[in-house]
Amino acid sequence: MNNIKFAGFGWDGYTGQITRIKEGFKSLGHELTYDNPDIIFCNDPGQYLKAIQHKQKYPKAFLILNFLDIPWHFPDVLKKITNEAKLMKIADMVTVISHKVKKDLSGFYEGKIEVIYNPIKDVEYNSDTKKENEFLYVGRANDPVKRIKLAYEALKILNKENELIICGMEDPKFGKYMGVVKDDELGKLYNKSKIVLLPSKAEGLGLTMIEGMVCGSVPIVCSDNLTAKEFISDEFVAEPNPESIKNKIEEINKNYEKFHKLSLEYAEKFKIQFNKKKIAKNIIDIFSKYKK
Repeated sequence: MNNIKFAGFGWDGYTGQITRIKEGFKSLGHELTYDNPDIIFCNDPGQYLKAIQHKQKYPKAFLILNFLDIPWHFPDVLKKITNEAKLMKIADMVTVISHKVKKDLSGFYEGKIEVIYNPIKDVEYNSDTKKENEFLYVGRANDPVKRIKLAYEALKILNKENELIICGMEDPKFGKYMGVVKDDELGKLYNKSKIVLLPSKAEGLGLTMIEGMVCGSVPIVCSDNLTAKEFISDEFVAEPNPESIKNKIEEINKNYEKFHKLSLEYAEKFKIQFNKKKIAKNIIDIFSKYKK
């Protein structure tokens, strides 16, 4: 396709997604600009109004409002999503990052919804890296939906609670807390870690699981995390209780090479499916399909 002018709205930092989506468009040879864009893309409901105002300024632009997840545990969440769904009616297309989110959003929004996924960080597997760390968790550790304490209690049963490395904006006051780490350092941590833990009961996508697998870590997710189960084998799934997670850890460690190999097999698909260029192409395909 000829050069596309792309305007992205959203959290523009290395912990956000819009940065990598912009990089995907740029790497495909398209132009990043807010001046008379062909596509206006916003993946942050907090900036939907800003994106809509930009559409009003440039009415020929194709407006895509991307939706990440429904935080069911938030106060007044139904009111929040209902209001966001009203704004979506102004968009030329609404996109989401998984089929699970599409199903959830369809209860509030009756229009067409397309799945585009989210891009992973620029991480890769280094087969020469030794697995020096037992367990890694990446995410908001104090968010009750993330349920990091399930993993912590499982590790306590194994007397391994001090072997948990935690990265993210929130310190749960246990394990080895690393704070927010940049992409290159996170890639090294993924490669060094045997198991990446994702005990959440809900995820919009669960990129940390996918990034960990791309770097050769073995994931453990919980059976009620439907998004994670959308992408991976039941062999990586435990029930949402400490005893089951403990049992899964023991099962993996007894035959680590088997699980490691399976994880890398999935990763070969993920490296394509969640690559930032692929996500940019997904957005362009929607633009091409629905533009008037």
